[in-house]
Amino acid sequence: MTPVDVRWILGIAHKAGKIALSHFGKTAGRLKADCSWVTQADLDVEAYLRKELASTRPHDAILGEEGADPPPASPVVWAIDPIDGTRAFNHGLPVWGVSIGVFENGEPTMGVFILPVLGDVYHTDGATAFYNGRALAPQTPALDANALLLVSEGAFKRLRIDYPGKTLSLGSAAAHLCYVARGSAVGAFDHASIWDYAAGAAILNVLGIRLRYLSGRTVDFEELFRAGAAPEPTLAASDRHFGALQRAFQRAE
Repeated sequence: MTPVDVRWILGIAHKAGKIALSHFGKTAGRLKADCSWVTQADLDVEAYLRKELASTRPHDAILGEEGADPPPASPVVWAIDPIDGTRAFNHGLPVWGVSIGVFENGEPTMGVFILPVLGDVYHTDGATAFYNGRALAPQTPALDANALLLVSEGAFKRLRIDYPGKTLSLGSAAAHLCYVARGSAVGAFDHASIWDYAAGAAILNVLGIRLRYLSGRTVDFEELFRAGAAPEPTLAASDRHFGALQRAFQRAE
């Protein structure tokens, strides 16, 4: 198995970000059959990433949001989201980005998430997590009235959230995970797909934060390879805060 060069991933992520940014504010989205948005930027960025991956890593498998990929049979799997936060992108909001995640033997090991409008880059080489080139250390923000819990847009429709801090939805699952890694948020709740989680999960892994389902079960990514979407909502939080945040979610009446 040929080692993956994270510097190369960063290079293609920056180029993909420039492609996406060239479309920002100039393209109209359309709804897909699953009622999610897609724009020409999504299609162009994914086409670029697939071309680069196929030419440089031809034996690896790819799972992309805009493709119809079969379950992977390679030990190295790439999960790419060309525009994570397409709704935000389509409405001219800044929290969206290009997500590239690497799985090796079913485990998230490397990832890059770049937010072109903000100029921010989160990545991991499998040993250290970085924010704009600076190493991140594990954070344990206080769970108090100022604690920020990031939630997906649909969470309010299915669950009632009762906890002492503040909730916010920024529209990008990958960004939510990165803000947990950075310590800006105590947790991130979502119900997303493999390409939404890939880069963020790798970044969280090296900081000792596991991606778990709300039930408490650790996410099995090989299961997601086959299913695509998570079978239940996920909660990314440190061991210190997971239990308290888990109890904060209750079924809406």
